[in-house]
Amino acid sequence: MIAAINAERIKLASTRSPYWCLGVVVVLGLGIAVLLGAIAGGGYGDPGETDSLTGQYLTGVNQFGVAVLAIMAVLGITTEYRFGTIRPTFAAVPRRPRVLIAKVVVFGALTFVVTAIVCLVALVLAQALAGYGIALGGPDTVRQLWGTPVFATLCALIGLAVGALVRHSAGAVAIVLVWMLALERIISVLPRVGEYIVSFLPFLNGWNFLSGGSDTFNWNAYGSLLYFAVFTLALLGVAVAVTNARDA
Repeated sequence: MIAAINAERIKLASTRSPYWCLGVVVVLGLGIAVLLGAIAGGGYGDPGETDSLTGQYLTGVNQFGVAVLAIMAVLGITTEYRFGTIRPTFAAVPRRPRVLIAKVVVFGALTFVVTAIVCLVALVLAQALAGYGIALGGPDTVRQLWGTPVFATLCALIGLAVGALVRHSAGAVAIVLVWMLALERIISVLPRVGEYIVSFLPFLNGWNFLSGGSDTFNWNAYGSLLYFAVFTLALLGVAVAVTNARDA
């Protein structure tokens, strides 16, 4: 298993797409935080709202960056099918579930670490520019600082699962982006049925956790996080089973 993880780490570090994706996440995360902090510092914010504004300062990460990280994970497996490197990978590691588990470990760890660093730096910069002082101890701030990396990691793992199931880069990326950014939001506002379905939409549950919970859902914020995590693990389980059953 260690050898498989090292192999995935080397493959990740030797391709360009992860660097571009991570660069975009850094630019979005820090850029939007700096912009919002500067606006707040211009007299458009309330010093008493420092903790409640944390989610807005991290919009570049928890709204847009997570989509880029999911795309990075999709490409991490679909490009192997595209260029035919998946065959020697499965030949070197005959137990295919180990390959996907190794990818989960590598992409999950990278996503969590990078997101945690970007969130911390973005929040410090935004609060400094806002001129209200740096406060990292509020309940909303603490939840955002550890919750956003967890949410981003789960999004990346869903991207990995979809990539393993679809095996085509363009198709998998389209599915993930439409699902994450549009489909669930549209379903949630459908007349008569939207209010009953919203509690079972995975990405909206993730954002519900980050926002602190809503009466629209059948459970609280941490229930939403648990549901999203269970859904992600279930989808990964399906991806592992399907990959193990079909031809490379």
